[in-house]
Amino acid sequence: MALCPNCYAILNFWDVKAECPHCGVNIPNFDWEGRLNEDAANAEVAWVKFRRFTGNFKSALFGSKLRIIRFICTFLPLVVLVLPLASYSVTLPFLSGAESSFTLLDFTLNKFLSLDWGSFLNLAGAQNLGSPILLVVLSVFLLYLAVVFGVLNFLFILIKAPSLKAGTNIVLCVLSDICFILPCVFYTIATNVIGNTSAIVIEGNVQFGLFVGIFLFTLNVILNTVVNKTFKKQRKKQEKQ
Repeated sequence: MALCPNCYAILNFWDVKAECPHCGVNIPNFDWEGRLNEDAANAEVAWVKFRRFTGNFKSALFGSKLRIIRFICTFLPLVVLVLPLASYSVTLPFLSGAESSFTLLDFTLNKFLSLDWGSFLNLAGAQNLGSPILLVVLSVFLLYLAVVFGVLNFLFILIKAPSLKAGTNIVLCVLSDICFILPCVFYTIATNVIGNTSAIVIEGNVQFGLFVGIFLFTLNVILNTVVNKTFKKQRKKQEKQ
């Protein structure tokens, strides 16, 4: 049940008149000036929040030269999609050929679906080839995971901009960095182990694309760390206002 805003008496559903049956005050017009002032105050608060939201968003992305560089460098790791990450030469019943360069874009478009993954993974059960084959597969998986973290890094730059925070971006760039460093180690170990077996199935080396990826994501870690410190100072100033 509703209450009268003046005398707080309970109003029944049959009390349909504008006036309260108990005190006679006109309910729709009761304290209209106060309610109008309250609405104006709420609108002003909402406008201030909106202005701060848009102001912080613009400032986080383009508020200084450093922040602009940070935003641009978010996209730079995309170049690793077309750079050679590793060289390989494969001799298998289901896949063989001369030495080739591995790029994520070429592998995704031309080889990922056509590759006989079942036969390839069956090698994981081989006595001498099992561990290095798994390391090769894990290396490819980590490279795709690095791309996912890179995309999330861009999304969280936009999501966290209004709140002036970059901690999530630092974590994502560190994870991307790790996902590029580990394949360097895993692929080197795998090719060395396979090379020492009687049946050389895969030969190859890591290529400069991996090191470019490591450099670019490390650069993003540094930029996000420095910018995050400026964010903290800016938030403190806003809290004092």
